[in-house]
Amino acid sequence: MNTAPPLVYGSLRHRLVLLLVSGLLLIWLLAAALTALKTRHEVDELLDAHLVQSASLLLSRASEDSDETDIEHAPVLNRYAYKLAFQIWEGEQLRLHSVNAPAQALGTQSQGFATSTVNGQSWRTFTAASQDRHYRVRVGEAQSARTDLARDLFLQLLSPLLLALPLLALLVWFAVARALRPLAELSESIAGQHAGNLHAVTLPVPAELAPLVGRLNTLLEQVASSFENERRFTSDAAHELRTPLAAVHTQLQVAQGAVTPEERSRAIAMALAAGERATRLVQQLLTLARLDHDTSQQQATAVPLRELVTTAFELIAEEAAARDIALAFETDNETGTVITGHRDLLLILLRNLLDNAVRYSPAHTTVTTVLQKTAGRSVLIVKDEGPGIAPESREAALQRFRRLDESGRQGSGLGLSIVERIASLHGASVSLQTGDGGRGLRVEIRFPS
Repeated sequence: MNTAPPLVYGSLRHRLVLLLVSGLLLIWLLAAALTALKTRHEVDELLDAHLVQSASLLLSRASEDSDETDIEHAPVLNRYAYKLAFQIWEGEQLRLHSVNAPAQALGTQSQGFATSTVNGQSWRTFTAASQDRHYRVRVGEAQSARTDLARDLFLQLLSPLLLALPLLALLVWFAVARALRPLAELSESIAGQHAGNLHAVTLPVPAELAPLVGRLNTLLEQVASSFENERRFTSDAAHELRTPLAAVHTQLQVAQGAVTPEERSRAIAMALAAGERATRLVQQLLTLARLDHDTSQQQATAVPLRELVTTAFELIAEEAAARDIALAFETDNETGTVITGHRDLLLILLRNLLDNAVRYSPAHTTVTTVLQKTAGRSVLIVKDEGPGIAPESREAALQRFRRLDESGRQGSGLGLSIVERIASLHGASVSLQTGDGGRGLRVEIRFPS
């Protein structure tokens, strides 16, 4: 039998790593964007404060006489200084300006911050005026300088993050591999199982895997029990079949060497009886083998018990008549009792009960089938006047191949075990009791309400 391969849709480890790294990358990009915005904002705030401070210092010295009209040789102290300019105006006359300041005004506002464009270059300016409005100082900074500074600061902040991203990816890979190691160990433990030695998985597992391992252990226990039952069943069946087959072989040898026709006829009759027993045993074994299969394949339907009893009587009537045993049926007012179940299996159950009762009852007695309602539950009873079963042996009587009768009657020891199995499949209970008047066996099947 070929086992279908499992449906594989990708590696769980790869999926986890991809999701986690993708999430980290998205968060990293968002953080980088927020960092860029925050850096530019802080740079603007800082440089605006610097413009205000510079304008205040220049304004305090604006009233000093100066014949210079510009500062041609002011030192450049850093790489951004050449983009910082100032103008000092006395009325409408430019009295002083930095070397990189344009000749026209950096702005038109009379006070405060403004953004203006002069000669195609964008400036961020701050204007401060003296109290008498005689002097006005304009300090400006090229917007490109601010952009360059913000970019440089952002790249400096981003460099460690760029280095950290692949390290985080490696850490995620290691963490996922470490976290999934119990799955690999569980797989190895399961791979070590085989039909001859199924055992529970006992290795420590995370809490998330505990329900899975618990159900797996339950399944392994059920499979191991099933295998054990099958082995025991096969062994018992082989043992039980060996006896009638050996008897057939022996009697045929006797018939072959018989001197008189009477000896030959008797040996052939005994061989036929042994063959009949082997046939019956095989039929019972086949019945047991198909119980679970039939139950899974058939749909439960409404089964009228009265009709079922009538059908079973027709099947057993010839054998009962041959043994001079009467069949009786009793029922209370619930003549239309109907249960939900599998008709064929229920017929096998009743047929086995009646067969056992007829087989072990003495001649000139009656086997009675009773159908009644008790506490809302349907009850099926078959009782006979045979030897019965001792209370201490009744549990064993429901087990396979347990024949308690030593009188030499033909039997397989499977009849009551089949009854118990079919009843269990229907949620019913089987009870073995002493028959009426302390004689015989009373088998009571109680179906669920």
